[in-house]
Amino acid sequence: MKLYTTEKIRNIGLFGHGGSGKTSFAEAALFHTGANSRIGKVDDDSSVMNYDPEEIKRKATVGTSLAALEYKDHKINLLDAPGVDDFLGEVHKIIGAVDVAILFINAAAGLEVGAEKNWKILEDNNVSRIVYLSKLDKENINLQKVLDELKAFDSKITPVIIPWGTHENLKGVIDLVNQKAYAYTDDKGKTFQAQDIPADQMDLVNSLREPMIESIVECDEELMNKFFEGEEISPAELKSALKKGVANNEIKPLVSGMALRNLGTEQVLDFIIESCPSPVEAKKITAVKPGTDEEIKLEAKADGPVAGFIFKKINEQAGDMIFLRAVSGTFNSGVEYLNPAADNFERFSSFSTLRGKNKIDIEKVVAGDIVVLVKPKCSTHGHTLCEKSNPIQINVPKLPEPKLTYAVNPKTKQDQEKMGTGLHTLCADDGVLSYKFDPELGQGLLSGLGDTHIDVTISKLKSRWGVEVDISKPKVPYRETIKGKSRVQGKHKKQSGGRGQYGDVWIRFEPNPGKDFEFVDEIVGGVVPKNFIPAVEKGLQEARRRGVLAGFLTIDFKATLDFGSYHDVDSSEMAFKVAASLAFKKGIAEAKPVLLEPIYEVAVEVPDEYMGAIIGDLNSRRGRILGMEPQGATQIVKALVPLAEMYKYATDLKSMTQSRADFTMNFSTYEEVPANVTDSVIKEYKTEDEAEA
Repeated sequence: MKLYTTEKIRNIGLFGHGGSGKTSFAEAALFHTGANSRIGKVDDDSSVMNYDPEEIKRKATVGTSLAALEYKDHKINLLDAPGVDDFLGEVHKIIGAVDVAILFINAAAGLEVGAEKNWKILEDNNVSRIVYLSKLDKENINLQKVLDELKAFDSKITPVIIPWGTHENLKGVIDLVNQKAYAYTDDKGKTFQAQDIPADQMDLVNSLREPMIESIVECDEELMNKFFEGEEISPAELKSALKKGVANNEIKPLVSGMALRNLGTEQVLDFIIESCPSPVEAKKITAVKPGTDEEIKLEAKADGPVAGFIFKKINEQAGDMIFLRAVSGTFNSGVEYLNPAADNFERFSSFSTLRGKNKIDIEKVVAGDIVVLVKPKCSTHGHTLCEKSNPIQINVPKLPEPKLTYAVNPKTKQDQEKMGTGLHTLCADDGVLSYKFDPELGQGLLSGLGDTHIDVTISKLKSRWGVEVDISKPKVPYRETIKGKSRVQGKHKKQSGGRGQYGDVWIRFEPNPGKDFEFVDEIVGGVVPKNFIPAVEKGLQEARRRGVLAGFLTIDFKATLDFGSYHDVDSSEMAFKVAASLAFKKGIAEAKPVLLEPIYEVAVEVPDEYMGAIIGDLNSRRGRILGMEPQGATQIVKALVPLAEMYKYATDLKSMTQSRADFTMNFSTYEEVPANVTDSVIKEYKTEDEAEA
């Protein structure tokens, strides 16, 4: 591929609800620009963009793919993001790498929840946007209703390229800026005829064009004055102001097309190169000096200091591959670049871009371009590569936290190590997924955004590493404590010929809220020699790891050693450890032991219409509502809820609210388990202990 200057590059992200036509548009663009001989289709497995085995199997995008297009002496980097909720982490990854986002709206379905969620992420990060009206061949499309719905959703959404008919009457698209209608005359979309707007479309065009002009001129003060003075404004002036407005995120133009027929693709591609900002014109990317809060705005200049950031990493059979957005300067092969986060250096012998999985070599990487690099030494998502003499860290969007956790175990013990290796690799690539082994619970815990996220991970684990796993409800890290007092003797005496074992202690146990565990030595007169006292404390520490009720860590108690005895020959540290352990089991059992459960503060962001259902559901989970706070068009419901009641809440919340609600949860405290619940917990975990024994 030839080298393009920064001014000739456009970085575009494709976002939207699952099935809204993102990937189909990328396929149409590949075909229209000659990069592919046909329009690939997701449904018949001919897609260039959806090449991952999981995507082919599910007929849906699960990871971001890149398509570098060459069109009218410009390079367009398309990043196609998944539309499924469970893969919103991919959206967060790429929003820092694109200069403009295209949000796809299914004309037949209108504004869907996936589009709303993507829009919010883009809005929170101030990403410039275009709206693409897709699926124009579907039945029962009410164009005016969809346009009104979108305008009500965001007043800055402004139609500029609209459908010429829908369903069976779909003929082409109408460009409101150039006042031209484009009639498509073949199903491949390569042939179309530009003509005057037909009379039967003039009412719709007139109703949209005047508001469009008003919205565009608001993006340019000089043009706005000209408009109010009643002067004629040319299409070229409108395009110039529109480009400025898109770059400043002051307007969200709406375009239209039917990707599978390649209808409108040329007009949208023209719009991208004419009205979308290049990296030079887009908002500047910020960085900080390592170890400081000093912000730097980076200029997209090919002759500036070299800097870029990694926004995605993939582990393949041949090795790792990272996606780099060059921000400033020019990257050359064979040169060492600093990675401040890893305190290490990277040197690459070559650079490539992608069209799906197909690599295309490029000579070097100029400011503003997006490339892939293979076999990095130390770099991963979020890292910066820069000059040794000018260390900086580029800010990247924060990824969402996992919402759903399963216990995961290999079906055969021999696969334990391979499972850990595979999951750690997949989690490192994904950025949102997490896997850890909890030694207290004796479980591996896999966390993600939802069931599909977890399911894809497990499927990849099987196909890549040959490991099959079982998933189940994770154990809850309960705690045990005491509400009463006791004083007991722990005596260990054993004689079996030769030297025996002898340890004897008297220990008082009492509650000690908030202090975890406190050991007090009140021995006087040497009835327990000083050299054995540390062994008593150690014996208690080890014994409290398995409480007397259900085998959980015992906390918030004080143990006071106040008396005992020893034998000159038979006493040892081990004997006193055993004696302390015996005292623990007896003393805690007599001191009114109770079970404690972890309580989490849960914050649910929910539209008003689902408030009642959410509050009722939280109450049914033994939650205590703390309050509600308005946040824009939604409410934040805060509650304290036992962790034991939050299993699969992410899945249940989607079901209750049609995926329109979201939540966070953070550990708050431990509280006593109600008596009616305690018995079932003890029975469950005692049974597990017996099974393991």
